[in-house]
Amino acid sequence: MTVQPPDPADIRRRLARGHGLTIPLDPSLTMPEATAVARDLRSALGADVAVLASPMAGGPIVRVLQLVGDADASAVLPALERLVAEFRAVACALVERSNALEDPEEVRHDGATWSLFPHGEHCRFENEATGVVVEADIHDPGRMDPYFLLEYAQTTGRHDAVVDLCVEGFHDMCRLLDVAGVVYR
Repeated sequence: MTVQPPDPADIRRRLARGHGLTIPLDPSLTMPEATAVARDLRSALGADVAVLASPMAGGPIVRVLQLVGDADASAVLPALERLVAEFRAVACALVERSNALEDPEEVRHDGATWSLFPHGEHCRFENEATGVVVEADIHDPGRMDPYFLLEYAQTTGRHDAVVDLCVEGFHDMCRLLDVAGVVYR
């Protein structure tokens, strides 16, 4: 079956930042076919749009999100670079301290106590006084994960310029990191 994607020009006209579009697809499409439609649509719409295929009871859909644009992403680049450097430094210090102890429940860093919640290859550190959260890969704490970075930025209260651009959460953080050339998982 040859599937034509929804009209990209029509989608661009209807798409607005913070107001994604949900587009039902032909109910007979399989998820691999719906995923192909999403991939083609993403290629046609460009890097500042996320297109996600999802199964639904009435047939597959694509969800289209307007991501942060180049100009806004470039304007916040210095703030993003500071956020990335700060996150890496704190994550590396917390992982180093926790690795130096046997089965720690908490670690101290910069005069604060951080609770540990290890799970798999990650550990969630939470500052007991401030609520700041650092989620890090225990084998490579400097490795960027857009979700972890956004959660850190939100919980510090010090990175509003970046957080405010992440209207679409994780997807906008991925876009910001892409524009900045920061490699992430």
